[in-house]
Amino acid sequence: MTMYYAIIWRANEPDETFDATQFEDRLPRLLEWLRELKAKNVLVACGGGGFETHMGGLTVVRASSATEAEALVSGDPMLEIGTHEIFEWHVFYADLVDHAAVEKLTG
Repeated sequence: MTMYYAIIWRANEPDETFDATQFEDRLPRLLEWLRELKAKNVLVACGGGGFETHMGGLTVVRASSATEAEALVSGDPMLEIGTHEIFEWHVFYADLVDHAAVEKLTG
């Protein structure tokens, strides 16, 4: 049975001490990892943002188990500078059709 998992990434360092070049240096590898998930047809959504005091991001994947979701997220290069939590996401409604920046994953 296919399940959805929300993977929340949070930088180890707070904004005031976080070196943004650490993120920028890993961005090409992050996009490659996301492209791989998309090619496997397991990427549901992804995006970045932040917490009140830390840089962060969200990736939603399709997987058959939490173990499979953990294996998928293990390729995220941002884990070198942050941590993640994985949540089983029970979808009651989703309208994820915004592909405004999809070229970042297809180019």
